[in-house]
Parts: sequence; C-alpha cells; structure tokens
Amino acid sequence: MRHLRDVLTGADLLLRLTAHDLRNRCLGSTLGFVWAFIQPFVMTIILWCVVGIALRAPAVRGVPFIVWLLAGMSAWSFFSEALNQAANVFYEYAFLVKKVNFRLFFLPLMKIAAALAVHFVFLLIVAVVLIAGRVPVSWNWLAVFYYLFSAAMLLAGLSYVTAALNVFLRDIGHIVNIALQFGFWLTPVFWDFAMFPLQGHSLLVKILRLNPLVYVVEGYRNSLLFSAPFAAGWRATVYFWLFTLLTLALGRLVFRKLRPHFADVL
Repeated sequence: MRHLRDVLTGADLLLRLTAHDLRNRCLGSTLGFVWAFIQPFVMTIILWCVVGIALRAPAVRGVPFIVWLLAGMSAWSFFSEALNQAANVFYEYAFLVKKVNFRLFFLPLMKIAAALAVHFVFLLIVAVVLIAGRVPVSWNWLAVFYYLFSAAMLLAGLSYVTAALNVFLRDIGHIVNIALQFGFWLTPVFWDFAMFPLQGHSLLVKILRLNPLVYVVEGYRNSLLFSAPFAAGWRATVYFWLFTLLTLALGRLVFRKLRPHFADVL
C-alpha cells in the first residue's frame, strides 16, 4: 500500500517520464510512433495469411478468423512490448539510476505506461476492424479496461523482477525475449481451447490454463466478440489475482534488495 501511495503521489513525474520515453522512440525515425504498431500488425497479417487463408481456418464461434485473431493479438502485443522494454530499463536510463534522490521504481512503470499509450491507439484500430467485421457494438467492450488493468498489474510485478535482475545478469533480457516467444505459442492468441477434444487432452488443457495470460487474452475476446466479459468464472479470477499479487510482492522484494547496488554495477 505504501508503494501504491508513492506511485499515486508521483503520478505527474510518471506522466512526464512516459512522454519523454515516447518522444525518444520517435527520434531519428521517419515513421516514428507508427513503428510501435507495425510489428504486431505484420505478425497478425502473417498468421492470417498462413492459417486463415492458406490453411482455410474457419470462423471461430461465428466470428471471422482475422477479427478473432486481432482481438487476442492486441492483448498479447501490449504485454510482450511492455515486458521486453521494461527488462532493460535500468541500463537504458543508467544516468537516472546514478542520481541519489531519484525514485527508481518509476522507471519500469514508465515502460508499462508507454506501452499502454500505444495500446490505446491499437484498441481504436481494433474497434474499427470489429465494426467493419459486423461485430455488434456492446457495453461489454468496456470490460476490456478491467483486463487491461489486470495485465498492467501482472506486468508491474514481472517488470520489477526482470529489470532488477538484469542489472546484475545481462542474460535476463535475452531470457525474457525467448520466454515471450514461447509464451506466444503457449497462449491462445492464434489457437483456441475449443480445438482440444475434451477427452485425452484434459491434463494438457489444465497445464496451459496455468498461464496467467490466458485470463487476459480470453477476457479480451469474450468482452469484444462474445458479449461475455466474465465468462472465465470466479476460479480463474481468483487464480489470476493470487498469482499477480504474489508476483507484485516478489517484484517489490527483489527490487528493494537489489536497488542499493544498482549504481555500483552501472
């Protein structure tokens, strides 16, 4: 709670840091801010061409494959972009780490906030595609903000752990990148649990559902496409928040233990 209070009282600083980070991304680049959307869109188009067109993937629960894919891809792209950027944040802003009075816990949050700003624009594009795909506009779309908040809380805990450890072990950044590549295929972004028969794969389904991103990705789709924002049920919700709170506690512990030594290493 004290950490949350510090974040709220320093919200103005967090906004200024986020704006600075977004401006830095645009420096020296012709397309600037647009590059943040190119990678997830290219990945979506490739998957659509391979799975949707070449392999003739059918509509998923009555929704065109490309629309279904884009809804899940939007959630994944926010998570992967934020975690990848946050893992290297203390090296990127080493000049701030060496300032005695600077509140370093804002730096991982800055990367999450920057990814969030990009994601809001991405969501507008997704909304246009959904409307073009004749998906009915519904108040249930607003539940996406709950799942977005859930993903941000999970990201905060993971970012503190990875960013702090990466100061002392540079391999962490590469491990995060590889883990995200595995995570993409282990998260139902371009596949659905309905593809698994109930018999014979029940253990595999249970293992895959231990992935907390399943809760977020399916929440996006249930909210945007199927008007059932909380279809996951209370068990999945309790599991996700227990996992997230434990991750936040671990992240705070690791960050507090290692923070006094950051300046010596950097």
